[in-house]
Amino acid sequence: MYAYCLFCETQRCRNIADYISKNYGYTCLSPLIVQRKWIKGIPVDEKHDWLPGYLFLFLHEPRQIHFDIDGIIRYLGEGPLVARDRTFAEMIYETKGILSSVSLMQENGRYVIHDPVWEKLNCRIIRIDRERKRCCISYEFDNIVRTVWVGYDIIN
Repeated sequence: MYAYCLFCETQRCRNIADYISKNYGYTCLSPLIVQRKWIKGIPVDEKHDWLPGYLFLFLHEPRQIHFDIDGIIRYLGEGPLVARDRTFAEMIYETKGILSSVSLMQENGRYVIHDPVWEKLNCRIIRIDRERKRCCISYEFDNIVRTVWVGYDIIN
């Protein structure tokens, strides 16, 4: 499996991903994340764009890709993704582009990520909001350290 990344206009990324999947037969994902919010004391999980503007394209063979689609701004890299970016793309592929809560485990008085999906990214916990039952996680993609708030579940 070869993974490519395209950067497109933020508001159009899901439509472009659907268009590529439908018309070219490739798997193209615009990643979503399920974030936990509290409304009147009740936890509600909502899907949001995780990396607005980023699309991930997956092919079975390496090839030079170029789509003449309005809204695509540029391609990341010269070819397929490599190293950490490839690992990140594979994680998106495995989850079908939807990431939800993270599993945490307490070790030596600290919480650590104990989740096969998130562990691949070498994430680390920045902050835990126990009241809202969510945590801030840092990870790296496209040579940029990024953070995201997600719900968490404690496992024993």
